[in-house]
Amino acid sequence: MKRYRWMIGIGIVLVIIVAGVSYMVYSAGTVDSPHTPTGVATACGTAIPSTGLRTFQIVPDQTTASYGVHENLILRNLPSNNAIGTTHAVQGSFHLRTGASPLVAGMQITVDLSTLQTNEPQRDHFVRQNYLETDTYPNATFTSTCVQGLPANYSEGQVVRFQIIGNLTLHGKTNKEVFDLQGKVAGKTVTGTATATVYMTDFGIQPPNLANIAIAENKVVITMIFTAKEG
Repeated sequence: MKRYRWMIGIGIVLVIIVAGVSYMVYSAGTVDSPHTPTGVATACGTAIPSTGLRTFQIVPDQTTASYGVHENLILRNLPSNNAIGTTHAVQGSFHLRTGASPLVAGMQITVDLSTLQTNEPQRDHFVRQNYLETDTYPNATFTSTCVQGLPANYSEGQVVRFQIIGNLTLHGKTNKEVFDLQGKVAGKTVTGTATATVYMTDFGIQPPNLANIAIAENKVVITMIFTAKEG
């Protein structure tokens, strides 16, 4: 009888293990959904004029670039955990014209990925070394090709919403991405927020997966809250 109970106990343990592994494999498959890269963006709209534009420079101390990615932490039972990484190491510039036929053009933004930090230093080191590979690809760069949705006229202090289309280069690969931007001009200062949704696999990065226990989604939300000064 004791031997019989012992065999039943082993059987129950095996069932639990198989069920747990099956669940983790299923969860990994559902979190890491595939995506097709968009390819490189080409110039659109009218040519950028050589005169009549004001130039603005990003102010790093007043600018934050961040990423947000959903993590499925199976063993912690925290399916809705979001990892947020931020940095102030942002440089860049853009040109704009206000008044009639407003224009935003020539945006060039560079973010130092090696400085991104979340609330877990071990995660940051693991992601930098094994996924972003910042020793080889330290920066992400965005170069605009055109804008869509600007109003016919712009008055100073007016908050506008539009889209900036361009090429994002990350991890040695370049793809077209679209940023939704909200911003305003006040004197010699531009403030705003730009947001885009990108996919790791589009840039040759496999979503972090620690033994099917901690699994990151393929989808990443990129946000830049910025201040730029004329000059």
